[in-house]
Amino acid sequence: MEQLLLTADRIVLDRSNARKMRDKDSLSSLKASILEHGIIQAITVRPPEAADRDLEGDRYRVFAGARRHQAVTELIAEGKLPTDFLIPALLKNVGDTAADEMSLAENILRRAMRPVDEFKAFSRMADAGASAEEIALRFGQTVRFVQGRMALGRLHPEILDAFDRDEINFEAATAYTIEPDPERQLEVFNSLKGSWNRNNAYHIKEALTGKGVKANSKVAAFIGETNYLTAGGKVTHDLFEDHSYWTSADVIERLKGERVAAIKNELLADGWSFVTTVEELECNYWEMRRHVPDVSGMSDDDAKRLDEISVAIESFSGMDEDELTEEEREEYERLNEEYEDLSDKQTGTYSAELKAKLGVLIRTDNSYAIEYGMSYPGAKFGNLDDNGKKATDPLKLSAPVLSELGKAATAALAEAVEAKPDLALAFLATSIEIGNDATLGKGRPSRLHVERVGYGGSTGEARTFSAAFEHYAGMEADELKLALAKLAAETVDLTEEWFQHRWLEDAKRYDARRAALDAFGASVIGHFDPDSFFASSKKPIIAAAYKEITGEELKDGKKADMAALAADAARKTGWLPEGLRTAGYGLKKPAKSKKK
Repeated sequence: MEQLLLTADRIVLDRSNARKMRDKDSLSSLKASILEHGIIQAITVRPPEAADRDLEGDRYRVFAGARRHQAVTELIAEGKLPTDFLIPALLKNVGDTAADEMSLAENILRRAMRPVDEFKAFSRMADAGASAEEIALRFGQTVRFVQGRMALGRLHPEILDAFDRDEINFEAATAYTIEPDPERQLEVFNSLKGSWNRNNAYHIKEALTGKGVKANSKVAAFIGETNYLTAGGKVTHDLFEDHSYWTSADVIERLKGERVAAIKNELLADGWSFVTTVEELECNYWEMRRHVPDVSGMSDDDAKRLDEISVAIESFSGMDEDELTEEEREEYERLNEEYEDLSDKQTGTYSAELKAKLGVLIRTDNSYAIEYGMSYPGAKFGNLDDNGKKATDPLKLSAPVLSELGKAATAALAEAVEAKPDLALAFLATSIEIGNDATLGKGRPSRLHVERVGYGGSTGEARTFSAAFEHYAGMEADELKLALAKLAAETVDLTEEWFQHRWLEDAKRYDARRAALDAFGASVIGHFDPDSFFASSKKPIIAAAYKEITGEELKDGKKADMAALAADAARKTGWLPEGLRTAGYGLKKPAKSKKK
């Protein structure tokens, strides 16, 4: 190794220099340091090549210390250093790979180099034949760290450039490494252009893997890794997470179906009356009931409590976690702990008699757990048919019909709230007061959330707090009442979807709707569509309604004809289904036809 003193014009940047620094603030700090203290650490250069000679003599290529050379060059141009300022240099006769390693090692130790340069440097070393293990050993890093940097260095150049310009963050860049094909990376990158998802690692991985699943997911455990690999399933590793992805969606779906079929055959052969998946249910999952088995080693009180807890836990099953209050989360956790403690005492099994009356549910919607001892809503042990299916109530309204009724009630109350500003204030106060009790068995006929209400209310624009407050504060009292009434009307929700979300029984849903409608004297007549109602209802419902309206039996025939007759009678008399009947409800007598 030889020590030299070189002027700035005798030094050129070597292609192996790992750093391509663009940080102006960092360079300014270095220039100030050189003016104050001189160059403390010598740069490292390679011997001149044939192309590095000019009329002035040899030029040396710097592969470690390019920033120091650039800082001196700028200081000379600024007149702060003389043109013949000497830069200390160490001459090392090394090849491209060794020079690359030395440049990278220097910058890794300082940890201030641009990340993209670091990624590319690791990739160049790998392309030159060095293994990840060898590179990790040389630089004191883990193999996983090196593999991750190598994968980042092989990203499509457009993605690397976007990361270098801070258009995407580090997590987004790492997400693209799960796809080894740069063209596929670019395809997804371009598809997310203009979307906030472009900087969201989760959505990037989702776009790259399609309908694939994580190898540590519940569906993967349900299928089994050996089965997946044996079936030819492909695996993509995530170098920046503790899992990999199964990307063969067709294989996943086929194996899942085969696993479900095998479980069904086994359990049906074991004597269960039915085995079904959540997707195959003819009702909502939360309507199902679980029955505890015959037990030994458990008291009657414990068995009863276990059954009560299972029902209570099921009431949380369809709720989003972010909609639960802190008290509800604590209650849910407490119930689960108590359930597990009681389950530990349970040593019995389902008897053959119970199996013949109950069934098994395979939770293919999320957990892929197998839930034993299930019965359909309303089904009692003596109320199952020969095939173990649920016994249905012929007069029970279907979900679509209930949905339409809820929408009609919502429209009626919203219209009434907007029309009565004084009462709208009371409606608003009441909604706020009972808001925290909405999931505790009480109906709340409004989607009002104290934390956040829409995005700018009825104005159609997004305003700051100051702008909105100034707007409303400048209103006269009557004008403000009208504005508040309109905002309150936009919170109204009496729909079936909203009330079912709050897990209310039919009677409580009806009572909550009636109470809200009666408070405003709101009429549902103008919003109820009898044609749609009866067209969507079953024959027994149509016949029962017709008899209630007219007092006459409706002859069985084509459903469309029966529905038309019932709808016509409902329009003439103002008939409403039970769930929409308010305090002033009463049937009008149909006009009698004149006799000739």
